Amino acid sequence: MSVFSSKNLKKTATRPEFYVFLIIILLSMMIQAKSGLFFSNNNIVDLLRSMTVPLIYAICAYLGFISTGPDVSFPLIAALSGYLATEFVFQTGYSGPIVVVFLVAIFFGLLMGAINGFIIAKYNFPSLIVTLGTTSIFSGILLGVFEAGRIKLPSSMIEFGQQSLITVTNAKTGLGSSLPVTFLIAVGLYLITYLILNYTMAGRGVFAVGGDATSAERAGFNVKRTRFGVFTISGGLAAIAGVCYSVESTYFLPTEFAGKEMIVIAAVILGGTRLMGGVGTLTGCVLGTLLLTIVTNSLILIGVPIYWQKFIIGAIIIIGTAVSVIQVYNLKGLKGTRRKKMGVA
Repeated sequence: MSVFSSKNLKKTATRPEFYVFLIIILLSMMIQAKSGLFFSNNNIVDLLRSMTVPLIYAICAYLGFISTGPDVSFPLIAALSGYLATEFVFQTGYSGPIVVVFLVAIFFGLLMGAINGFIIAKYNFPSLIVTLGTTSIFSGILLGVFEAGRIKLPSSMIEFGQQSLITVTNAKTGLGSSLPVTFLIAVGLYLITYLILNYTMAGRGVFAVGGDATSAERAGFNVKRTRFGVFTISGGLAAIAGVCYSVESTYFLPTEFAGKEMIVIAAVILGGTRLMGGVGTLTGCVLGTLLLTIVTNSLILIGVPIYWQKFIIGAIIIIGTAVSVIQVYNLKGLKGTRRKKMGVA
């Protein structure tokens, strides 16, 4: 029993998620010791609130990495889908259940995701190049064709955004914070994605295609269909994030969506998702997202200026990417050593 436990502990200690977890603990303790406010009820609620949209984005980025490669289009898919759903409400005067607004956004998100998936799967183009191109196209449609600007949301959407799961007040500072119902949406999407990836044949196919497309095809997985499906679903998830972000802000702010992809991708890589595909966990995505949320939201508690926060984020991105690359090289070296021992050329 002790040997089994020792092996488990050793295995856990070698996983990237373990080190991210340790960094989160150490950083949290440091901020708490310096400010005395990190573990206050309103700060914890603020952190969870701030994680809502980045967590959904992280799922989008994660799906791209483990199946094919980087996807940088999800923020603009979120923006354009959210705008079209908002316009649907304005133009039709709809004031019914918010689920219909989400469905409208999801429809457009799936459509844009399908465009990414079709080009990548059909022509085997690099996902980074394709999604960079479609990002510019979606941005041009949003800001050029529709001339989208700052829009106050319809009252029905604002009412949904103001619904809270919990509201807390810090007795020491008097500051209050609330956790919106959109947080439940993020948690629900995480659980659904986790179950599909880990307990269905389709989920195994996603990892197989990302690990080795040729071997996956020989095993009976349809590589093109899998990649098309992943990017299509990612577009739908991004659309949900777009509506969540808008209702939390009570305004549609098109310029607020762009530029979020690099921090999200950094969080996913930090969580142990390999750049080369096929390896990574959703738990790592959550931990990576939490770490960068703490850096961007809580360092201000100890008086760290914004430009130093950006410096720290940049350093984390470089270190996280370096660790991922080193792991790949070590894995290749280990495989090469085993082949030599077996006498294989």
